[in-house]
Amino acid sequence: MITLKNIAIGYRKPLFEVEELTLNPGQLVSLIGPNGSGKTTFLNTLLGIIKPLEGEIFIDKDSTESMLQKDRVKIFSHVSSKFEGVNHLTVYELIALGRSPYTNLLNILRPKDHEIINSIIDQLGLTHLKDKFTTNISDGERQIAMIGKASAQQSKIIILDEPTAFLDYANRIKVIKLLKDIAVNQGKIILLSTHNIELGLEYSY
Repeated sequence: MITLKNIAIGYRKPLFEVEELTLNPGQLVSLIGPNGSGKTTFLNTLLGIIKPLEGEIFIDKDSTESMLQKDRVKIFSHVSSKFEGVNHLTVYELIALGRSPYTNLLNILRPKDHEIINSIIDQLGLTHLKDKFTTNISDGERQIAMIGKASAQQSKIIILDEPTAFLDYANRIKVIKLLKDIAVNQGKIILLSTHNIELGLEYSY
């Protein structure tokens, strides 16, 4: 469970305020608004990239204010709308990055890590693509692989910034249905930003 209390979001001045908000496991929640309305700022505040101007964020009953980064990455995973820095990776290698919080400094994967990665690849229907480079698959397939990376992180909360922004309609529906399935069946909190009102309202739960 994540709870926001008397939060002011912004930089020098608040973009908006949230008196109280609680998100529970199993929910897919859409943050809807036009470009420039502060959606990314809100998500970055939850991720700890920027601090709230006021108020506190709690995971269960623990404040995130003093949370160490090594603990934060086991609670929050993040999927950007951009595919930066993944062109040289295969689908398997991309998803394997999600295991980084659990590996040593050399990022050596253990048998358990490979088991988790292969399980996620199978669940997402990416087995036939696992050895392909991300430049050689479609945008929709690449976004699903990015979601696979977040799933491999085994975090309680997955935050996605405009995950369907550059996808065609069919792939938008495919990705949002996948996210809803992960939220409901894996008991995760999934929060995504979108400017697509219809999509957000139809699939949020």
